[in-house]
Amino acid sequence: MASELLPPPKLPSTTTMATITTAFSADGTTTTTIITTTSNAITASTTSTATTISSLSGDDLREIFLRLPDLPALVRAGLTCRSWLGAVRSNPAFRRLFRALHPAPPIGFFLDLTGPTNPLFVPLRPSDSDVIAALRRGDFFLTSLPHSFWGWSVTDCRDGYILLWNNLVGNDLSLATLNPMTWAVDILPLPGGIEAGSSNNFGVLGFHLQCSDEKPWLFRVICVCTDQNRVRAAIFSSETRDWVIQPWVDIGENNSLKFRAGSLVDGSVYWPCHGKGRMVRINIRTLDTSVVDLPGQVEVDGYNFKAGETKDGKLCIVYQSGLSLDVWIRSMDGDGAEIWAPQSTHNLSAEIDRITHTGHLHGYIKIVQVRYGYVYLSKTCMTLAGMQHCWFFSLSLETLKLELLHEGKYDGYVHLYVMAFPPSLVADGGSTGHDAEGEAAVLLVDGIVAGGLTDVALGEVAVLLVDGVVAFPLTDVALGASVAVNLVFG
Repeated sequence: MASELLPPPKLPSTTTMATITTAFSADGTTTTTIITTTSNAITASTTSTATTISSLSGDDLREIFLRLPDLPALVRAGLTCRSWLGAVRSNPAFRRLFRALHPAPPIGFFLDLTGPTNPLFVPLRPSDSDVIAALRRGDFFLTSLPHSFWGWSVTDCRDGYILLWNNLVGNDLSLATLNPMTWAVDILPLPGGIEAGSSNNFGVLGFHLQCSDEKPWLFRVICVCTDQNRVRAAIFSSETRDWVIQPWVDIGENNSLKFRAGSLVDGSVYWPCHGKGRMVRINIRTLDTSVVDLPGQVEVDGYNFKAGETKDGKLCIVYQSGLSLDVWIRSMDGDGAEIWAPQSTHNLSAEIDRITHTGHLHGYIKIVQVRYGYVYLSKTCMTLAGMQHCWFFSLSLETLKLELLHEGKYDGYVHLYVMAFPPSLVADGGSTGHDAEGEAAVLLVDGIVAGGLTDVALGEVAVLLVDGVVAFPLTDVALGASVAVNLVFG
């Protein structure tokens, strides 16, 4: 085999520098000195590889996305381009981890008003640009609902959906689900024959929504009914478009179940018995109905009790008596029997009076909801000017920190709205490619337009603008430079 000819080695380059110095003496003679310096230097060629946004792998993108503050920011990042959207859509494990690291806080609440009008939406984070970007594209004025003289009333909010009811035709009650982020409306009639076999005391207690994290386009509606001594559930599936009515179940003596008092926790509906120390449990998965005894000091009266969930999803109950708020968590004793383990007792009065400056005014406290480790409650009182005023709070079960969320001149039933992963960020059948919503993204490097998202080298400071608005920073990214990427959708 012939040997391969190698190129000759490069000779060191020679650099010669001459220094000429001229001096003039006092007698008029001139002396010139020439100093010559020669040096050898080896010339080395260097190649720099530019890091571009398109060179980031899906794992790199997901690692960056985990550092975003909340779901609205992730939505805006994911809808920027196909590769970013695919990084979110293609990985259910990432979505589960993101939900665990960033539990979605409520971005607002719907307030049922008296009279023939639709509920009012009140944003809870009006200064948060991520939340405002999510809200301004949504139907939070409920304009996509069919018009009704009587107005609609919210009966549940969960996982991005709102469940409402109304008398649309005569006295026939109709239900509607609405996803404000997608404007998707579904009108559902009540199940026919649900009152069959009941006594004269038949009544509908309320409705609940159950949604899927990984299939947000599917939902179920649970209707709970009662007569004198019995309860029954009817379940609607958006997949089958049909109601399944369960048999009546006897729960003993007069149940005293109250309208709109139930809670949906981990696949079961819990309904407290007014004036008693127990609640009814309906397991939606197994369709079993049972009675759960409450701690001895609990006596349900109006809005002083609520079942809910802790931060890690455990069943808990919150009971307000006098000036204190007591919390129990459902646990197991040493023999494997279910018990109520006391968690904490919190004195609300002094702290609420400090925030509202209403220690001299008589008022009442409502426990609104207990979700994701937070107790949401309100205080309503009549001011000296004769105006009704309400304050809406959140209390962390972990830190016992009380935070004022909103205040205003209203007194109605409050339904928290928590943003869920939109269908566009959850893969359906393995698909990962959706066009980005909003206008085209433009990358600015040191204030100069450099091109689109792909194939653009990152400079010392890179700022990405969509619709010309700065949105959020990404820091501590291992790209060898300080990078700030900003996204927004108009």
